[in-house]
Amino acid sequence: MGSPDLAVSFLGKMYTLSSEEALKKFMLNPRPFLLPPMPLPPCKVLVIGPPLSGRSTLCEAIANYYTGKVLDMDILLKGHLEEARSALIEQIRAEATAAAIAKVKEKIEMERLFREQVALSAQEASNDKELEDFEESSHIDERSSSGQPSASASRSQRADSSLQTLDSNITPDHPEVQDIVDKAIEVALQSPILLPPEIYVTALEEAIIELTKTNKDRFLGAPLNGGWVVDNFPPSTEHWTALNEKGLLPDILICLKNTKQNGKCLINRLYVANKDELDAKILKRLTDEALKRKQEEEETRKELQEMLRLEAGESVGEGEAPTGSLEELPLSEQDQMEQSLDSAASEGKTKSKESLASQPFLSIPSESSEQQTRTEPESKEHSESEGITELQSSEQLQETKDIVSELGVTLPEFPEDGFPDVPEIEPLKNKISLFMNLWQKLEPVVSETSLVQVADIEIEGQTPEILLDLCDRAMKRPLKHHGWEIAQEDEDEEQDDLQAEAEALAEEEEEEEDDDEVEEEEEEDEEKAAERKRHMGDTKHFCPVILKENFILCPGSYENGAKYQDKYYYFSTPENREKFLENPEVYVSHNEPLKVPPLRVCLLGSHGSGKTVCARWLANKLGIFHIQFEERLQELIMLKTGVRVGPETEEEDEEEAAAVQEVGESSTPIPGSATEMDITSEEEKRSPEQKELQLTDEEEAIKANLVENEPLPPEVLDNIVPEWWTKEPFRSTGFILDGFPRTVDEAIYLAEHGLCPDIVVYLEVEEDDVSDRLLPTLLQKWQEKQNQKKEKKQKIKEQRAKMREDQIIKRKTELLAMQAKRKQNAAAKPQSEVPDEDDEDEDEDDDIEAILEEEFAKEEDDMDDEDEEQESEAIERLKTEIAEKFEADLNNIQAVQEELDKILVPQITIGSKRKPRIVCYQLYKRLKDLVENHESLFEKCYPLSVSLAHKMIALSYKHPSNFGEWDPIKLSEGETIKPYQNPDTPTFPVIHRNSIYFFSSKENRDKFMTNPIKYIRQPKPKPTVPVKIAIVGPPKSGKTTVAKKFASVYGLKRLSMGDAIRMILNDQPDTELALMLKWHLHKGLTAPDELAIQALDIALMDNVCSTAGFVIDGYPVTRKQVNLLEYMKIIPVKIFEMQIDSREVIRRALLDKQSPDRPPYPLHDSSQILSIKNSCYKTQVEEIRAYYEEQHQNWYVIDASHSKWWNWNKVLEETQMITKQIQFYLERIRQGKAASIADLCITPQELLSRLGEFGQYCPVSLAEKGELVDCSVTPSLKFAAEFRGHYYKMAGQEELDKFLNTPELYVPPLAPHPLPLPSKLPKKLTAAEVKALFPMQAEMQGYCPVTYLEGKQRYEALVPGNTEYAVLYCKRLYIFESEEKLQKFMRLPEKYWKQTLPHKLPPKKEPVLLTGLPLTGYLEQGVATALIKAMNEVGCLKPKFPFLSVKKSALLFIAYHLKAYNPKSSDYVRKKYKRKLDRFIDNCELIPYLGTKMTKKYKEPQNRPIDFDHKLQTFLSLRGVDPASL
Repeated sequence: MGSPDLAVSFLGKMYTLSSEEALKKFMLNPRPFLLPPMPLPPCKVLVIGPPLSGRSTLCEAIANYYTGKVLDMDILLKGHLEEARSALIEQIRAEATAAAIAKVKEKIEMERLFREQVALSAQEASNDKELEDFEESSHIDERSSSGQPSASASRSQRADSSLQTLDSNITPDHPEVQDIVDKAIEVALQSPILLPPEIYVTALEEAIIELTKTNKDRFLGAPLNGGWVVDNFPPSTEHWTALNEKGLLPDILICLKNTKQNGKCLINRLYVANKDELDAKILKRLTDEALKRKQEEEETRKELQEMLRLEAGESVGEGEAPTGSLEELPLSEQDQMEQSLDSAASEGKTKSKESLASQPFLSIPSESSEQQTRTEPESKEHSESEGITELQSSEQLQETKDIVSELGVTLPEFPEDGFPDVPEIEPLKNKISLFMNLWQKLEPVVSETSLVQVADIEIEGQTPEILLDLCDRAMKRPLKHHGWEIAQEDEDEEQDDLQAEAEALAEEEEEEEDDDEVEEEEEEDEEKAAERKRHMGDTKHFCPVILKENFILCPGSYENGAKYQDKYYYFSTPENREKFLENPEVYVSHNEPLKVPPLRVCLLGSHGSGKTVCARWLANKLGIFHIQFEERLQELIMLKTGVRVGPETEEEDEEEAAAVQEVGESSTPIPGSATEMDITSEEEKRSPEQKELQLTDEEEAIKANLVENEPLPPEVLDNIVPEWWTKEPFRSTGFILDGFPRTVDEAIYLAEHGLCPDIVVYLEVEEDDVSDRLLPTLLQKWQEKQNQKKEKKQKIKEQRAKMREDQIIKRKTELLAMQAKRKQNAAAKPQSEVPDEDDEDEDEDDDIEAILEEEFAKEEDDMDDEDEEQESEAIERLKTEIAEKFEADLNNIQAVQEELDKILVPQITIGSKRKPRIVCYQLYKRLKDLVENHESLFEKCYPLSVSLAHKMIALSYKHPSNFGEWDPIKLSEGETIKPYQNPDTPTFPVIHRNSIYFFSSKENRDKFMTNPIKYIRQPKPKPTVPVKIAIVGPPKSGKTTVAKKFASVYGLKRLSMGDAIRMILNDQPDTELALMLKWHLHKGLTAPDELAIQALDIALMDNVCSTAGFVIDGYPVTRKQVNLLEYMKIIPVKIFEMQIDSREVIRRALLDKQSPDRPPYPLHDSSQILSIKNSCYKTQVEEIRAYYEEQHQNWYVIDASHSKWWNWNKVLEETQMITKQIQFYLERIRQGKAASIADLCITPQELLSRLGEFGQYCPVSLAEKGELVDCSVTPSLKFAAEFRGHYYKMAGQEELDKFLNTPELYVPPLAPHPLPLPSKLPKKLTAAEVKALFPMQAEMQGYCPVTYLEGKQRYEALVPGNTEYAVLYCKRLYIFESEEKLQKFMRLPEKYWKQTLPHKLPPKKEPVLLTGLPLTGYLEQGVATALIKAMNEVGCLKPKFPFLSVKKSALLFIAYHLKAYNPKSSDYVRKKYKRKLDRFIDNCELIPYLGTKMTKKYKEPQNRPIDFDHKLQTFLSLRGVDPASL
């Protein structure tokens, strides 16, 4: 341990050293002692604990973990214990021998006197039987009075022997003396042998000294001291004091104890270890108790039997009972007698059992006895006697078990991890209590020693691995950081640091920045600025405890802050801060950064703001869940109800119930009628649902919330909301929660449970906008509801009418029945009494109708409610409801905002007045940074100066990143050229984790700091490839500007031919080459190309050219220079031609002359010189371009008429592309993979020399389709690749990708199809080659084989081929209809070549001479095309020759046109008539020109057009002239 007197400060931290020597070493160079990996603790450990606490196992585990050694005090003190044991045995033997001799003599004398008295008594006896009875009784009394039968027998034997040797002297060799002495030694050895503490300490010191000699060999860098773990050291204050005096104190004292459940775990271990011995003791006690109870029962039974006998005897004597056998007794008495007889019969057996049960039980060896044997070694004689005793005890134990089984005695039951609560367990508890008493005395003494750490470890429920981990943590605790709450001292220190940083920054700005370049920054609040510069912890301003336990981002506050490892941590509650301070390592990152939870967004807004539409769109965009809170509530309630629940649903149910009630009240249905059946069936349909629908309390709460906006209780929210934060798949995917929290109570619920969203978005909208959005939908629903009401009313009306008709029919039937009955009664009366029947029938019919009208009067149509709501009233009501709902939502949202502000949840507000797609775009734009940078939320980056960055790297305080000097941002954008570092190039370094990254601009630095994970995940830059390019072009094309830009930005060597010659003349003036160049230059001659190319070759040997690369400016420009470059093996990977027209050259030259930066000396940039240079360049460049395109395919043309920035970007883009291609090629070749060889300047000769087994045929097409695709038709290497040193050409990009992925499948030996022999490969022929093969005839009589086979070999498919499409295959000639059919045959010749023609063939087409055709046919086949073109031209031009008719003018134009474009005429004739045609057209244009320029008024010649007079004279001169003569 270090001492406060030897403390030193380094980098804001204090370190304590143990000695002056250590202090000097640390002061000289502290870095080696602080860099990882940190050394392990020195391992000076002392472990104590009660028996079977796992102390020895833990000691071995600690020693193995720290590569140390266990110092077992029992082993170290073995010699001392043996010496003490021997001395103790001799002392006990001497003392016990003297006492034993005296005791034996006294015993012998007593026995002699006793036997003499017995002999006298025997003589006095009257007969031998009484004497025998007396001896037997005395013998039984002696045996019963003795506790150990074996001992009494031995004493009787010794008594007999003593009678024989009564007069002799007792010696130490006497058996009884030896027996007493052995027992005394055995008893003495059972107590522990205590050695003085000095002996313990001395033995430990010697062992540590021996261990120190080999300590350094434990592992590399092992310390000299330490490396020991002490076991079996007595836990007493005297021994600890002795250790302290000797200076052998450990660094840590580990105490293993079991205080939970009163030491239940330890007692269970001790019981299991001594189970046999303890079970034997328990059984012995239980057996004794059982035998005792049985003996008492037998005595009671004997007494009862005796009483029965006495009663029986008395009854016989008095004559009350008959004299007979026992069988005549009552049944109960007979049973009692039988039991008494059985008891008497078993009396002898019981006595034998009692004698056996009285023998002592011998213990069985256990782990505790073995451990005691380690601490207290026994003598050899004791071991042998113990073995004999064990053998005897095992026999007795078996007999005892038989007795126990007969008596039915069992062990008490107890749990598997417990122990029986019996008196035999008390010794085990005493052992544990003894240790705890010793530890309570030792602990205060150890605590007084400040250099020793005490670790109390509870062993219950711990495995050895867990105990080792706890000990390791305790040992490393002094070497670890501890956290503390933020105090005033921390704030003062932070203010001092900020002030010092501001002063240093001001000084740096004054030194490095100019006044013009100082940028204005926005003023920040001091608290925000301090928080931004504060060195935050791994979780930044989020609570690390909630993040670790619940995987939720919960913002913390500064008031609940703590400091750990010089970093600030914020917590949501003081309880979480206390958890963190107890064990901070659990909540911070170690090797990898903490994982960031997925995005969780709450989207809030008033009803009608469009939040659901936006939330659904954004969830689909981000690939996360969309949760609509109210819809989730509807889902939960619909599981029971089956329908949606809400105010609208409730209103519909009430209206339906009212309508049914109205129908029921309007009229009573007739029993059995159809109307009654309909109503009854409807009621039966509804009643089961209403009866079965019994909602739980939770469902009732949800229904009340949906219907009446009652708040949801926390118990309901507990079953709904937390699973979105804590359960899969939401936990790992993220979500957008739509419409929650809605009220302040729900916001408080989120705050109390730590369910914080990452951000809350509010959609802000005006009341009018909400009304415009919702009113049409609500009005439409109102109208639909009104229509439904009308339909229901009509239905009710119809039902009423139907019910009235049924009632009328029934009533009429009753009245008719009554009438019929009256008629029957009347018929029974005399004829004189019967009135006139006809009149009476008419009256009765009228009465029935009247009665029906009176009873069933027509009801007025009262269904039309005059107070029914009109549409205008509905609109006003709906607007009022919308306004009230909007106002309530707005108030709730404001309350939610205030509550979420308290827990520091970020919130943003977005206007949602515009269309949904625009609002969605604005929403995504606001959340884009949060989404893209979410994975880097816990990453921390710190900008620093360039000098400090290089200094930290030089001192190994930080390391350069995997990107080196590359800009990670540019690298991700496709940068492939290594950046150029020089003092003039600004560099902006940043610290991220333990690495330093360099950036080329502040924008790139800031972009990296917002999301470093995105850029450090990309592959590290590939090995640098030197850039080798050339730029050619006419003067003023911008080639020098681009070349200089490459030199300044990327550090490439810019070389023009003049630069190369000047370098030779300046750097190597005495060389032969320099002298020859001077000779030519002094004579005013240009340097020959041969000398210039040598100068260029030497210039390219510069180190910059071989590492960064070079740009050749304006070379080559002639074919001779190209040949010289080829000869010198100087081949640029890309040659850029800057194309520009002559007018642009002149324009740029004029602008350059007006430039203020023009040099004072004259330049060769006059228009004449530039024209000559441009003309010479264009003359030479065509040949150069053709050569490089054919040989190296590295020529790239750029339209240089654009700006210089556009030209630079274009050249840079192409250069980076070719550099990336080269890097990719080198990497894949180095890995043994296939690589594309496009743009690698491979010549055709090199390609042919390194072609693979398939030549120029595509191996992929051959392997997968069996097709022979000849790739030699194109010289391009765009789809070519290299594998195993050979080149292969593919048919297209798809085939190339397949080959690059798995080239082994397409080349031998895994290729399924080899390339056929050259003789079996199809060869395409030209028409001349076909003629050269004469007299070889075409196969299939010249018919196309492909067309014939694809036409299913039908007669119509016989199409003659064309000799322009011919192929030679297997020495056979095939001709085809078209190029397409030829290519099909070339791919699959085996498919088409062997075909047989049918017997019937189409007639041959004989050629007809052109002159043999009729006039119309001749014209069609001969001059039709030329005539059509001529007529088309005359129709477009409409020529009119001066003083000639239109017809003649058109005919002359056609004649001239036919002559001028006759393909069969000579060039001279065609040119001649073309000139005549041009003059004819010019003359025809005179008429429209004069018609537009000639005015009615006369103009003076000076006011006329310049060429007017000349054209007028020409026009007048054509009068009377034959046009053909012109």
